[in-house]
Amino acid sequence: MISRRALLLSTSTAAVLATTACISAPPMDEKEVNDAVAQVEGVTSVDITVGRSGTADWSLRGQVGLPDDPAQARTVYENCLRAIAALPAKSNLGLYVYGKSAAGELDPSDLGLPDSTARLKEHFN
Repeated sequence: MISRRALLLSTSTAAVLATTACISAPPMDEKEVNDAVAQVEGVTSVDITVGRSGTADWSLRGQVGLPDDPAQARTVYENCLRAIAALPAKSNLGLYVYGKSAAGELDPSDLGLPDSTARLKEHFN
């Protein structure tokens, strides 16, 4: 016979495990992000990961290869961020995706854009 204490402990453990499983699922598909950015005209390389930036916060991190011309690099980078904003996300993610070219490095603030997927989506819509 199962004691009341054992039943309560097993129920609590199951609830924690179920909650942890839900929290641990990434809010965006990493392959989908990389594929969408790779399809942007002018992109030379893509390496973006979806990962945790803390115990509960998620982020996109990585870099995108851009054309060497500074004006083209800015346009292509903005189009990459627009492609990311168009993707479905189950929650907001921090945005640490940088554009790299011979002209230097770009981040969202260089274009006056926000540094999270939710605010990026709002900006482009």
